[in-house]
Amino acid sequence: MGCALTRNILLFVSFLSVGAPVLAQEVDMTRSGQPVYIESVPVDDERRRDNWVGQLGVGMNISPEFLGSGAHEFNLRTDVRITYKDTFFLENNKIGAVLTSRRFLRAGVIARLHGGRRDDLIHDNVADADDVGDTVELGVFAGTSLYKLFLSAEAYWGVSGAHDGMSLEIEGGYLFELNSSFKLVPLIGISFASDDYMQTYFGVASGHDSYAAYKPKGGAYEMHAELSLEQRLAKNWLLKGSVRFSKLKDSAFDSPFARESRAQARAFAGVVWLF
Repeated sequence: MGCALTRNILLFVSFLSVGAPVLAQEVDMTRSGQPVYIESVPVDDERRRDNWVGQLGVGMNISPEFLGSGAHEFNLRTDVRITYKDTFFLENNKIGAVLTSRRFLRAGVIARLHGGRRDDLIHDNVADADDVGDTVELGVFAGTSLYKLFLSAEAYWGVSGAHDGMSLEIEGGYLFELNSSFKLVPLIGISFASDDYMQTYFGVASGHDSYAAYKPKGGAYEMHAELSLEQRLAKNWLLKGSVRFSKLKDSAFDSPFARESRAQARAFAGVVWLF
């Protein structure tokens, strides 16, 4: 019952943040820049007077159909980041709560809807790839910031749907404020996963129609670098954009489902309203 309720909440959150449930992406491509639980700390005093603080954006997005796909798709995306009393937060397909807030540490619990992989989006040269359903993942996070340098880590465990595995994502970056209206955030990150997680998204079961059995090992499977920017247009409006490049590693790199493209690119550009 609890997992079903969590899944329904996350499906609704995903609908609000991307216009429809996340499909054909077993990688989270919705976040850019600082995580919301770090980004929300130094907001303007005038905005902080309200319990609710956040931003709503809309723009064009280009992203791969799934991690390992050489095909990319354009679509209209929204970017939703909201915090309540600097404790509860929503960031696109994620919801969470800050349980510890100290000078150099913010940590708590987090949940997300992890998109699957749909066979009807697989191109012929990756024929008969197995469907992977959407999964609710529950986890914990920790983030720290020192002046404009930040580091975050998020660990997730699948609790319903496609897998029961674990994944860990680590990111670090720096906020450059070039002037009062322009911000630039470069960051790098790496993702790790357990054997079960890797088997779900990159493995091949014995007796597959098109591929020999393949059992990937757990460990680091993807690295990425990203550059995001914000240009303030008015008091409560800004232009926002990001470009992200990622590359598969080790067992994921050798997967037959990822051989179409081991390198990926994603970009977003849109207008954001601050409140």
